[in-house]
Amino acid sequence: MNINLYTWYGQRELDICPKHFIRSKTPVTDLSKEWILERLNGRFCVDTNEATSLLFMDMYPAFEDPQEAVMYELTWG
Repeated sequence: MNINLYTWYGQRELDICPKHFIRSKTPVTDLSKEWILERLNGRFCVDTNEATSLLFMDMYPAFEDPQEAVMYELTWG
């Protein structure tokens, strides 16, 4: 079993999303969140999208590293 040491020893998932994080346009699922924890190394948060939060309760990931946001979009978008 591979364990991501960044996840094991640090807090990568933040509760509050900073303004400089890059928000994804693809909603997060249980499988994609597991993928984020296993495959990516940077900090991220999962939040609602302000534009659609009144209509839908989908949660969207936001990443500190723009390259990780692109990787997520290419994989799950």
